[in-house]
Amino acid sequence: MQITFLGTGTSAGVPVIRCRCPVCTSPDRRNRRWRSSLYVEAGGQHLVIDTSTDFREQALAFNVPRVDAVLITHAHADHVFGLDDMRRYNVLQDAIIPVYAAAPTVADLRRIFNYVTTAANPAGLWRPRLEFQIRDAAFEIGSVRVTPLPVKHGHTPTLGFRLDSGGQSLGYVPDCHEMPPATEAAFRGVDTMILDTLRVRAHPTHLALADSVALLGRLGAARSFLTHIGHELDHAAAESALPPGIRAAYDGLTVNW
Repeated sequence: MQITFLGTGTSAGVPVIRCRCPVCTSPDRRNRRWRSSLYVEAGGQHLVIDTSTDFREQALAFNVPRVDAVLITHAHADHVFGLDDMRRYNVLQDAIIPVYAAAPTVADLRRIFNYVTTAANPAGLWRPRLEFQIRDAAFEIGSVRVTPLPVKHGHTPTLGFRLDSGGQSLGYVPDCHEMPPATEAAFRGVDTMILDTLRVRAHPTHLALADSVALLGRLGAARSFLTHIGHELDHAAAESALPPGIRAAYDGLTVNW
């Protein structure tokens, strides 16, 4: 299994527009964060989890070769507004791309992207060819088993995903302020866990640093990464304070196991 962090930032990205704070003006490239999105290569499948607002730039910068399926955690703008760019992969692959999400999220996607089609495009048109599919229980994409797991993120219906393939496992929860006990149990012991960590201060809809570290400690993954990071958290400072086995992710980081 291989993952590439296409984006690791919160909804405003980092740097934030017209902000002159130390993180936004930092020369450390790891403090420049596109909106959160993950690319997963496993079992011969190429999956994108959340098509962020910055997906086009991410695909160009990190040379995303193909997309066999898309998983969407929830319908906030920073996680879905890059979905239109799937149309290029429709052309490259000459195929309809399935998009998997919970029922409320699929309803929002159909409303936002009401021009999406599964039909061939007439000459002169270039609409995304996507098939929205509702999933609220474990399912298969090729040899990859995908388990959608509910988390609390304000009042927005939101999922995390567990992926299993070839005896390897991954957990991904980019937006979360609370993880129900059943979801926590389902993620416990994965090989790699990626979790929301907005900032040091408490936030009503995201995990703060201490809470994220505590939850990752309970989950007990072999390796863990922080993502969905805002401009109040400097990469180097966060890394130096983290316990063994937990790292702050950054855009373009690739991990194999």
